[in-house]
Amino acid sequence: MPVFKVSMKIIQKNLPLMLIYIVIFVMVSMIVKSMNSNEGSVSTFSDTKVPIAIIAEENTPITNGLATALSDVSTLVSLKDDQEAIQDALYFRAVYMVIRIPEGFSASLMSSSPIALESTTIPGSTESVQVNMQINQFMKLSQLYLTGSSSLNEETLTSRVLKQLKNTTKVTMVAPDPKALEGGLMPFFFNYLAYSYMFIMILGVSTVMMVFNRKEIKWRNACSPITGLSKSLQFLLANAVFAFGTWVILILLCLVFDAKNIFKVNTLYFMLNSIVFALSVLGLGYLIGNLVKGREAVSAVANIITLSSCFISGIFVPQAFLGESVLRVASFFPTYWYVKANLQIANLTQFDFSSISGILGILLIELGFGAAFLAVSLAVGKRASQRA
Repeated sequence: MPVFKVSMKIIQKNLPLMLIYIVIFVMVSMIVKSMNSNEGSVSTFSDTKVPIAIIAEENTPITNGLATALSDVSTLVSLKDDQEAIQDALYFRAVYMVIRIPEGFSASLMSSSPIALESTTIPGSTESVQVNMQINQFMKLSQLYLTGSSSLNEETLTSRVLKQLKNTTKVTMVAPDPKALEGGLMPFFFNYLAYSYMFIMILGVSTVMMVFNRKEIKWRNACSPITGLSKSLQFLLANAVFAFGTWVILILLCLVFDAKNIFKVNTLYFMLNSIVFALSVLGLGYLIGNLVKGREAVSAVANIITLSSCFISGIFVPQAFLGESVLRVASFFPTYWYVKANLQIANLTQFDFSSISGILGILLIELGFGAAFLAVSLAVGKRASQRA
């Protein structure tokens, strides 16, 4: 099988450049794996009370009520009314905010023009945001009650406002379905696989075809005793072995990096989608090999096509963040449909025909891309042969 052996030698000669992209895949996967080492832990939200100080120049039911309201969202710290003491407390983070209630605040609040509170905070600090929100809420509710009934006294007003501030809304966090892989590492690994696999296949197949399409090589092969059918079969076998071998290596890396999800049914569909994508990329490699002349040109075209399709198809940037016009252009690349199928596979929890019918349709589109690339490649190759 001389054609098969020569094809494999050409591929072997270009292995160092191809291995770079496998190393890139491994490095990125390791980084993502380390960043998601806490995956699976349930994160919960809890309020954090920041220390603040209140300096009141009057003692009224309203000022006491305001202090009570602020104690719900912060920790009240006793602080001496001294400029140096206040600055030291803020500098050493003993408090994050100092609120001064001026004389006459309660009377002004009972009127239509309340006096603004004075506050001193640490520059650039965000810890005082919730405290300011509580102050604004207290004053707005007070004004609202006074608008409805101007005959309220300070004690009644304060009690009603505090009662209203005690009302809370219950929030229930919906846990993701454990059967689905959405948000996990497996979809990311299989998505990023497309970048490395696409470049390796385009470079490998195109380089082999470029060698065999050289005029002197073609003429020499035409004089050989090997039939045209045998040459084609050996050539196809060499590319199939190369494509399958590369696919196996990248698939094994994906499974190793997310070993806990190996035996899920979703993983089988990820693998099926990747092998269909491999067939479409194989056809793209044939087409580029028939169109591009020169080793440097093949590498440049492989980089341009791979990077551009990956950027606009959702591999480097999630499809949810891309605009409709960008996705419309991306739909002319098989990588877009590959990523779209992966997103649907990650959400699968039921595996009946109605649930996977959309995915099967996408797989047919990917096969259609491969068939179209191969048909155009054969037409280009035939025309080149007729010219020769």
